[in-house]
Amino acid sequence: MVFHAEIVGSPFFLLRESTENDLASAKEVAQATVCFSRAWRAGVYGLNAYWIKPDQVKTAAPSGQFIAKGSFVIEGSRNFVQVTSLQLSIGLYEKDESYLLMSGTPQAIKKNCIYYITIEPSGMDMTEFAKKIKLEFMKFKEKEDIVRAISIDDFIRVLPAGESHIVEAGQGEAYN
Repeated sequence: MVFHAEIVGSPFFLLRESTENDLASAKEVAQATVCFSRAWRAGVYGLNAYWIKPDQVKTAAPSGQFIAKGSFVIEGSRNFVQVTSLQLSIGLYEKDESYLLMSGTPQAIKKNCIYYITIEPSGMDMTEFAKKIKLEFMKFKEKEDIVRAISIDDFIRVLPAGESHIVEAGQGEAYN
């Protein structure tokens, strides 16, 4: 399933190995798609995302028409998913004694990570906010040395473009 938000500048998100009846996963991917679009930077709430099958995306215009470079055409119908929240969570994920940062919907991050921070649009710019998030993660004393070793660039990579602020922080369900 290929996801795109109803705004220019939206990324494509892919949901593999899922069925059309897997509504929970579709809602999570739709929310992430909208959050990583220009909607975050603009603080635009109430946008929807849609999903299509990969063979519906065409990079060539129909005969006799023109589309700009980098544009695409969608053939067939779109399956819309309502996105009610512009919230993302950043989490510290542990796998086989190694750690990495991940971002996604608050439900998914809280379930799979040992520590998380939930964010919303508006507030501090990305670089300053990444530093603030790193300091917040370092309050998690059991993993302070691990967080210290993660670069600010790694924190920036998991953030949506634009300003953000922290809503909540805590231990995730994966905390042992």
